[in-house]
Amino acid sequence: MNPATLKRIVEDRITNLDGHTFQSLCDRLCIKLYPNDYTPVRAGGPEGDLKNDGYCPKARIFFAAHATRGETINKTKGKIKSDLEGCLEKHPRITSWIFLTNDTLVGEVEKFADELREKHPDLTIETWGHKKITEKICKFPERIIGEIVDLSIEATVEITAEIDYAVKLIT
Repeated sequence: MNPATLKRIVEDRITNLDGHTFQSLCDRLCIKLYPNDYTPVRAGGPEGDLKNDGYCPKARIFFAAHATRGETINKTKGKIKSDLEGCLEKHPRITSWIFLTNDTLVGEVEKFADELREKHPDLTIETWGHKKITEKICKFPERIIGEIVDLSIEATVEITAEIDYAVKLIT
């Protein structure tokens, strides 16, 4: 399959997800990226998810998945800050914290993440927007990509090709 078409399909899929559906995609990706370590986490009981959407207990990597599509800059910054600080408070020995979103983080949000990196120099803080997540997903074979994005890649490619062809005929 054409890599550019596959990348477009995956990216479109990611950007159109919200809430729990996006978090489930992140779980499927992280299970493939960290097959012997990643554990998905969901809220339950009075403590919720303890500011932890998933983690690698051996590597001490914690994840926060948040669908930010259409959200204000200040709301995204507030979510990053509260999730990171809450995670640090509730989980000792954290080595890395990764914020995953289905959108592109604007410069002001990335600057804020840099400020948090300076504030926590012993901690690796990463932000994975939809393009970085797409890159990570597209490194897998097509069958695995389909499992991660929960989509029949072959059928989607055929439909996409038909749409592209129809657009060419119109223009």
